[in-house]
Amino acid sequence: MRVVFSECAPNYETYLAPYQVLGFLDEGESPATAFSQGMLPGNRELTRFYLTRSVRIDLGEYSESKRERYVRRQCSTLRLDVFPKAELAETDSWVKMCLGYMNESPQWESRRARPFEPEDVTTRFDMALATHLLTLTDTSDGTPVALAILYVEPPIAYYVMAFYDARYRNVSIGWHLMSRAIGEMQRQGLSHVYLGTCYYEGALYKTRFAGLEFFDGIGWSDDRDRLRFLLSQQDKLNGRHMFEYPPYLEANGPIKADDAVMRLL
Repeated sequence: MRVVFSECAPNYETYLAPYQVLGFLDEGESPATAFSQGMLPGNRELTRFYLTRSVRIDLGEYSESKRERYVRRQCSTLRLDVFPKAELAETDSWVKMCLGYMNESPQWESRRARPFEPEDVTTRFDMALATHLLTLTDTSDGTPVALAILYVEPPIAYYVMAFYDARYRNVSIGWHLMSRAIGEMQRQGLSHVYLGTCYYEGALYKTRFAGLEFFDGIGWSDDRDRLRFLLSQQDKLNGRHMFEYPPYLEANGPIKADDAVMRLL
């Protein structure tokens, strides 16, 4: 895998010259290679990846929690289906549900320069990043309730994005959808499910699953306290990197000789 550094937003007064770390696959490699190195897709075509605070679940350590079982009981009328995206039936009803979520959910507000149209949903279904769909349907009336787009490349899967009917929000439907995806990928024998990033408090719901790991710039860590520390301090850096930030050094010590993602020869 080729790693390159793309310059972005330097602050010369504080000697901060940051780079975005990007990855490009070599011949014979697949996206799973990038995921394992803490990278996530930088475009829908899966041709560029970026290094980030990626979060994943080690399915060898995962087991359903008491809270997950409780929410599952609350959603007992919902049927789970997982299938290749080409097998989506009754497409119009699912597009309508997803479109309502995109046009009404606060999570999509920053991207809502105009009202979303059905094509905005179908282009997301058609992207290379979408290989499978996971759906929840209310068996009492056949209503589409929730849908997650997945990238599945055994032995890993990536939870790309999710949509749901806001009427089911009171039963934690978004979290339940993610939980069911994790459980299903474990049942299918995969090793890890990647859940995106964790850079703000609102993303901590991703950490409520057994088997949590996150990429901390050195490697994969299962230390939840460390993740919370990073979240609490990231807005206080004021023009410096974490590795030269006194509170970080006090809590974690200086960088050790073997703390290296790669070595330049």
